[in-house]
Amino acid sequence: MVQLLNIALCGASGNLDQKVLQELIESNKFNITVLVRSNNHPDIPASVATALVNYQSIDSLTSALKGKNAVVSTLGTFAISSQKLLIEAAVAAGVQRFIPSEFGSDTLNEEVRSLPVYKDKLDAQKVLADKAADGAITYTLILNNAYLDWGLDVGFLLDIRKLSIELRDGGDQLFSTTKLSAVGKAVVGVLTHPNETANRAVYIHDIAISQKKLLKLAQAQTPGEEWEVTEADTAELVKQSDETLRTNPSDPFLWYGYIKRAIWGQGLGGHFQQVDNSLLGIPEITEAEVSELLQNLLKPGYKI
Repeated sequence: MVQLLNIALCGASGNLDQKVLQELIESNKFNITVLVRSNNHPDIPASVATALVNYQSIDSLTSALKGKNAVVSTLGTFAISSQKLLIEAAVAAGVQRFIPSEFGSDTLNEEVRSLPVYKDKLDAQKVLADKAADGAITYTLILNNAYLDWGLDVGFLLDIRKLSIELRDGGDQLFSTTKLSAVGKAVVGVLTHPNETANRAVYIHDIAISQKKLLKLAQAQTPGEEWEVTEADTAELVKQSDETLRTNPSDPFLWYGYIKRAIWGQGLGGHFQQVDNSLLGIPEITEAEVSELLQNLLKPGYKI
């Protein structure tokens, strides 16, 4: 396979997008073009090329992707459905590698695949697999399970600022969790190892840890404080999400029950037994480094 030097990044305004862009820039290995919907993009450095596109137009996308070796999609939840057209455009433009917006739970696990929140990701997977079988393009899925720094910052894994945690399915089981910067490093690793990562999923994590261990580390950073600890059964959370999907499908929070099930449910693959960290150049972190992150989150104005 030719070197993947000319990279199109789709999505550059969210937390993950910015970390991926930062890692691509700092690697100093690629010519980067960010596909944007408008000319107002203050989060993109002036040194990075941009291309104005209409994500609903295959002609617009194909034109922007001409000459690109790879597409990295970090499109958010409500834009992932537009990836199918993006893939078609990538094929039409002669792109060699497509990294879709996965960056989460193990969507190769059969029970995870049954959860409605992942439908658009699975649709993109099928299109890519079909195109790859025809030799039209190659792809890589990057799976990292739960975000570590973002999950702690917004209170999803636990809330160190409000001193609260919801223990899912008891909180004892290990789950894989990954910093946003490590996801960015995985993107760089895939692009620099195209043959080893072609047409498959790669699994990464910074650490496998339990919620109870996270709680213990957080309590050490908040001595003498009383924590509010609640529990949730992820199977029941799925039932609640199913009901909300039936009665109020526009509720943006309904998806969290499914996501929690995918991360912590027994048998859903939330603890990655084998990871591709070594291939992609991602060192795992220690509990001491998790404690440092928790400590930093207590500092006023700290940004992940």
